[in-house]
Amino acid sequence: MFWSQQLNASRVQKASAMKWHPLMIKWCLYLRYKSSGAYEALRESGCLKLPSQRTLRDYTHVVKAANGFTLDIDEQLVRVSKLLTLKEWQKCVALVIDEMFIREDLVYDKTKDELIGFTDLGDINNYLVAYEKCLNEDTCPTVANSMLVFMVCSFFTQMKYPYVQFPCANVSGDLLFAPIWEAVFRLERCGFKVLTITFDGAAANRRFLKLMGSEKVLFKVINKYSLEKRPLFFFSDPPHLLKTTRNCLASKARHLWCNGSDILFQHITDMYYRDREKSMGLLLLPKIKLEHIQLTPFSRMRVDLAAQLLSETVAKALVLSGDPAVQETAKFVTMFDKFFDALNVSNYFQQPYRSGDDFRLKWLKEEFLVFLDTWEQSVQARPGFSASEKQKMLLSPQTLLGLRITVNSFIELVQYLFTLEGVESFLSQRIGQDPLEKFFCCQRQRGATSDNPNESEFQKNITFPSSHLHMKNL
Repeated sequence: MFWSQQLNASRVQKASAMKWHPLMIKWCLYLRYKSSGAYEALRESGCLKLPSQRTLRDYTHVVKAANGFTLDIDEQLVRVSKLLTLKEWQKCVALVIDEMFIREDLVYDKTKDELIGFTDLGDINNYLVAYEKCLNEDTCPTVANSMLVFMVCSFFTQMKYPYVQFPCANVSGDLLFAPIWEAVFRLERCGFKVLTITFDGAAANRRFLKLMGSEKVLFKVINKYSLEKRPLFFFSDPPHLLKTTRNCLASKARHLWCNGSDILFQHITDMYYRDREKSMGLLLLPKIKLEHIQLTPFSRMRVDLAAQLLSETVAKALVLSGDPAVQETAKFVTMFDKFFDALNVSNYFQQPYRSGDDFRLKWLKEEFLVFLDTWEQSVQARPGFSASEKQKMLLSPQTLLGLRITVNSFIELVQYLFTLEGVESFLSQRIGQDPLEKFFCCQRQRGATSDNPNESEFQKNITFPSSHLHMKNL
């Protein structure tokens, strides 16, 4: 196809007369996304016949980038996902939600004759915010400093689509209620089956869950927009949970304790330095580096460092030390290593789930959740300490709540999926926020040295990352 297109392009008298194949257009969009300057240099060199950037712009700007829900975006999502050709079980999707910080800035849009850069959370929320400002005698509109993005990710296909975005500033859980449920409604109306909602442990997300019910650990509700009244499961992003667990372990403000023994970051640190003091021989912790031990504000945000620290290799090294004081730390590391392995299956070489009675589901329910409960009970029963001191012997309440919500949701989700006709396997990584984080990386990369776009730049860039995300479908 490629060489056929090159031959046809060399024969036409006018470049505007060339009819490019859709796959060729997608490939060129991908090249242009990587580097607009490099694409233009390759085109002008004459080595390859490529469509002009003006031609590509006609494809990337078919649907105007806009905030909030639009019918055009719904129709584009149906086309991109090839919804009409999918089987019923392939229509199951996750709604992934996260925020990206943007630069506060106002830009005049001459095509719309308006200023872009103010917050916009939908009509209902805009009226509520305006009313609250009126009560406080504040008439100045708020400039957005973050972008709230909803992404639709398929459980059984490669579709990952940035569905809708809202410019916001200090969004609260009350303001999340309307857009989340409208997203569920519109997706169900299109024909998708929304099974999960994934977000991180931010205060606004926890407030949203409190609005959904009064249960202490609310992990599912009934999807009121589905005809068969399907369950809708809530998830806290597993990589985020692993990262916050590592941060709690490394925090100097906490002194974790369980069943009469300390769980200390110092145990791992001492093991690392003893391992490095060897003059010869194999290392017990070959992957652990100084950046794992001496955490900075940036390294605390890196999930890969947390996964390597809370790994089976570290747990076995602690056990091999033979020191009774570190055995509870070794158990702690083992538990969270298995937890992350169970919820981070990304390919078919990592033993995907193939039934609703998988042994990992039993382990999560009968061992991991029991471990958390037993740990909390042992701390609460410890005499001679105040409530605040006991709190510092555990993981943070937000992390513990996120762990319980995610594990309970995951167990019931997998069991539900294998009741659907046609489902043979499931990759647990599909519930995470990784596709949305990659989308944010694409947004930052478009700015080259300026990795903090404003609202206008975010809207202009949004078609390029989505084209990049769909390249694997070619």
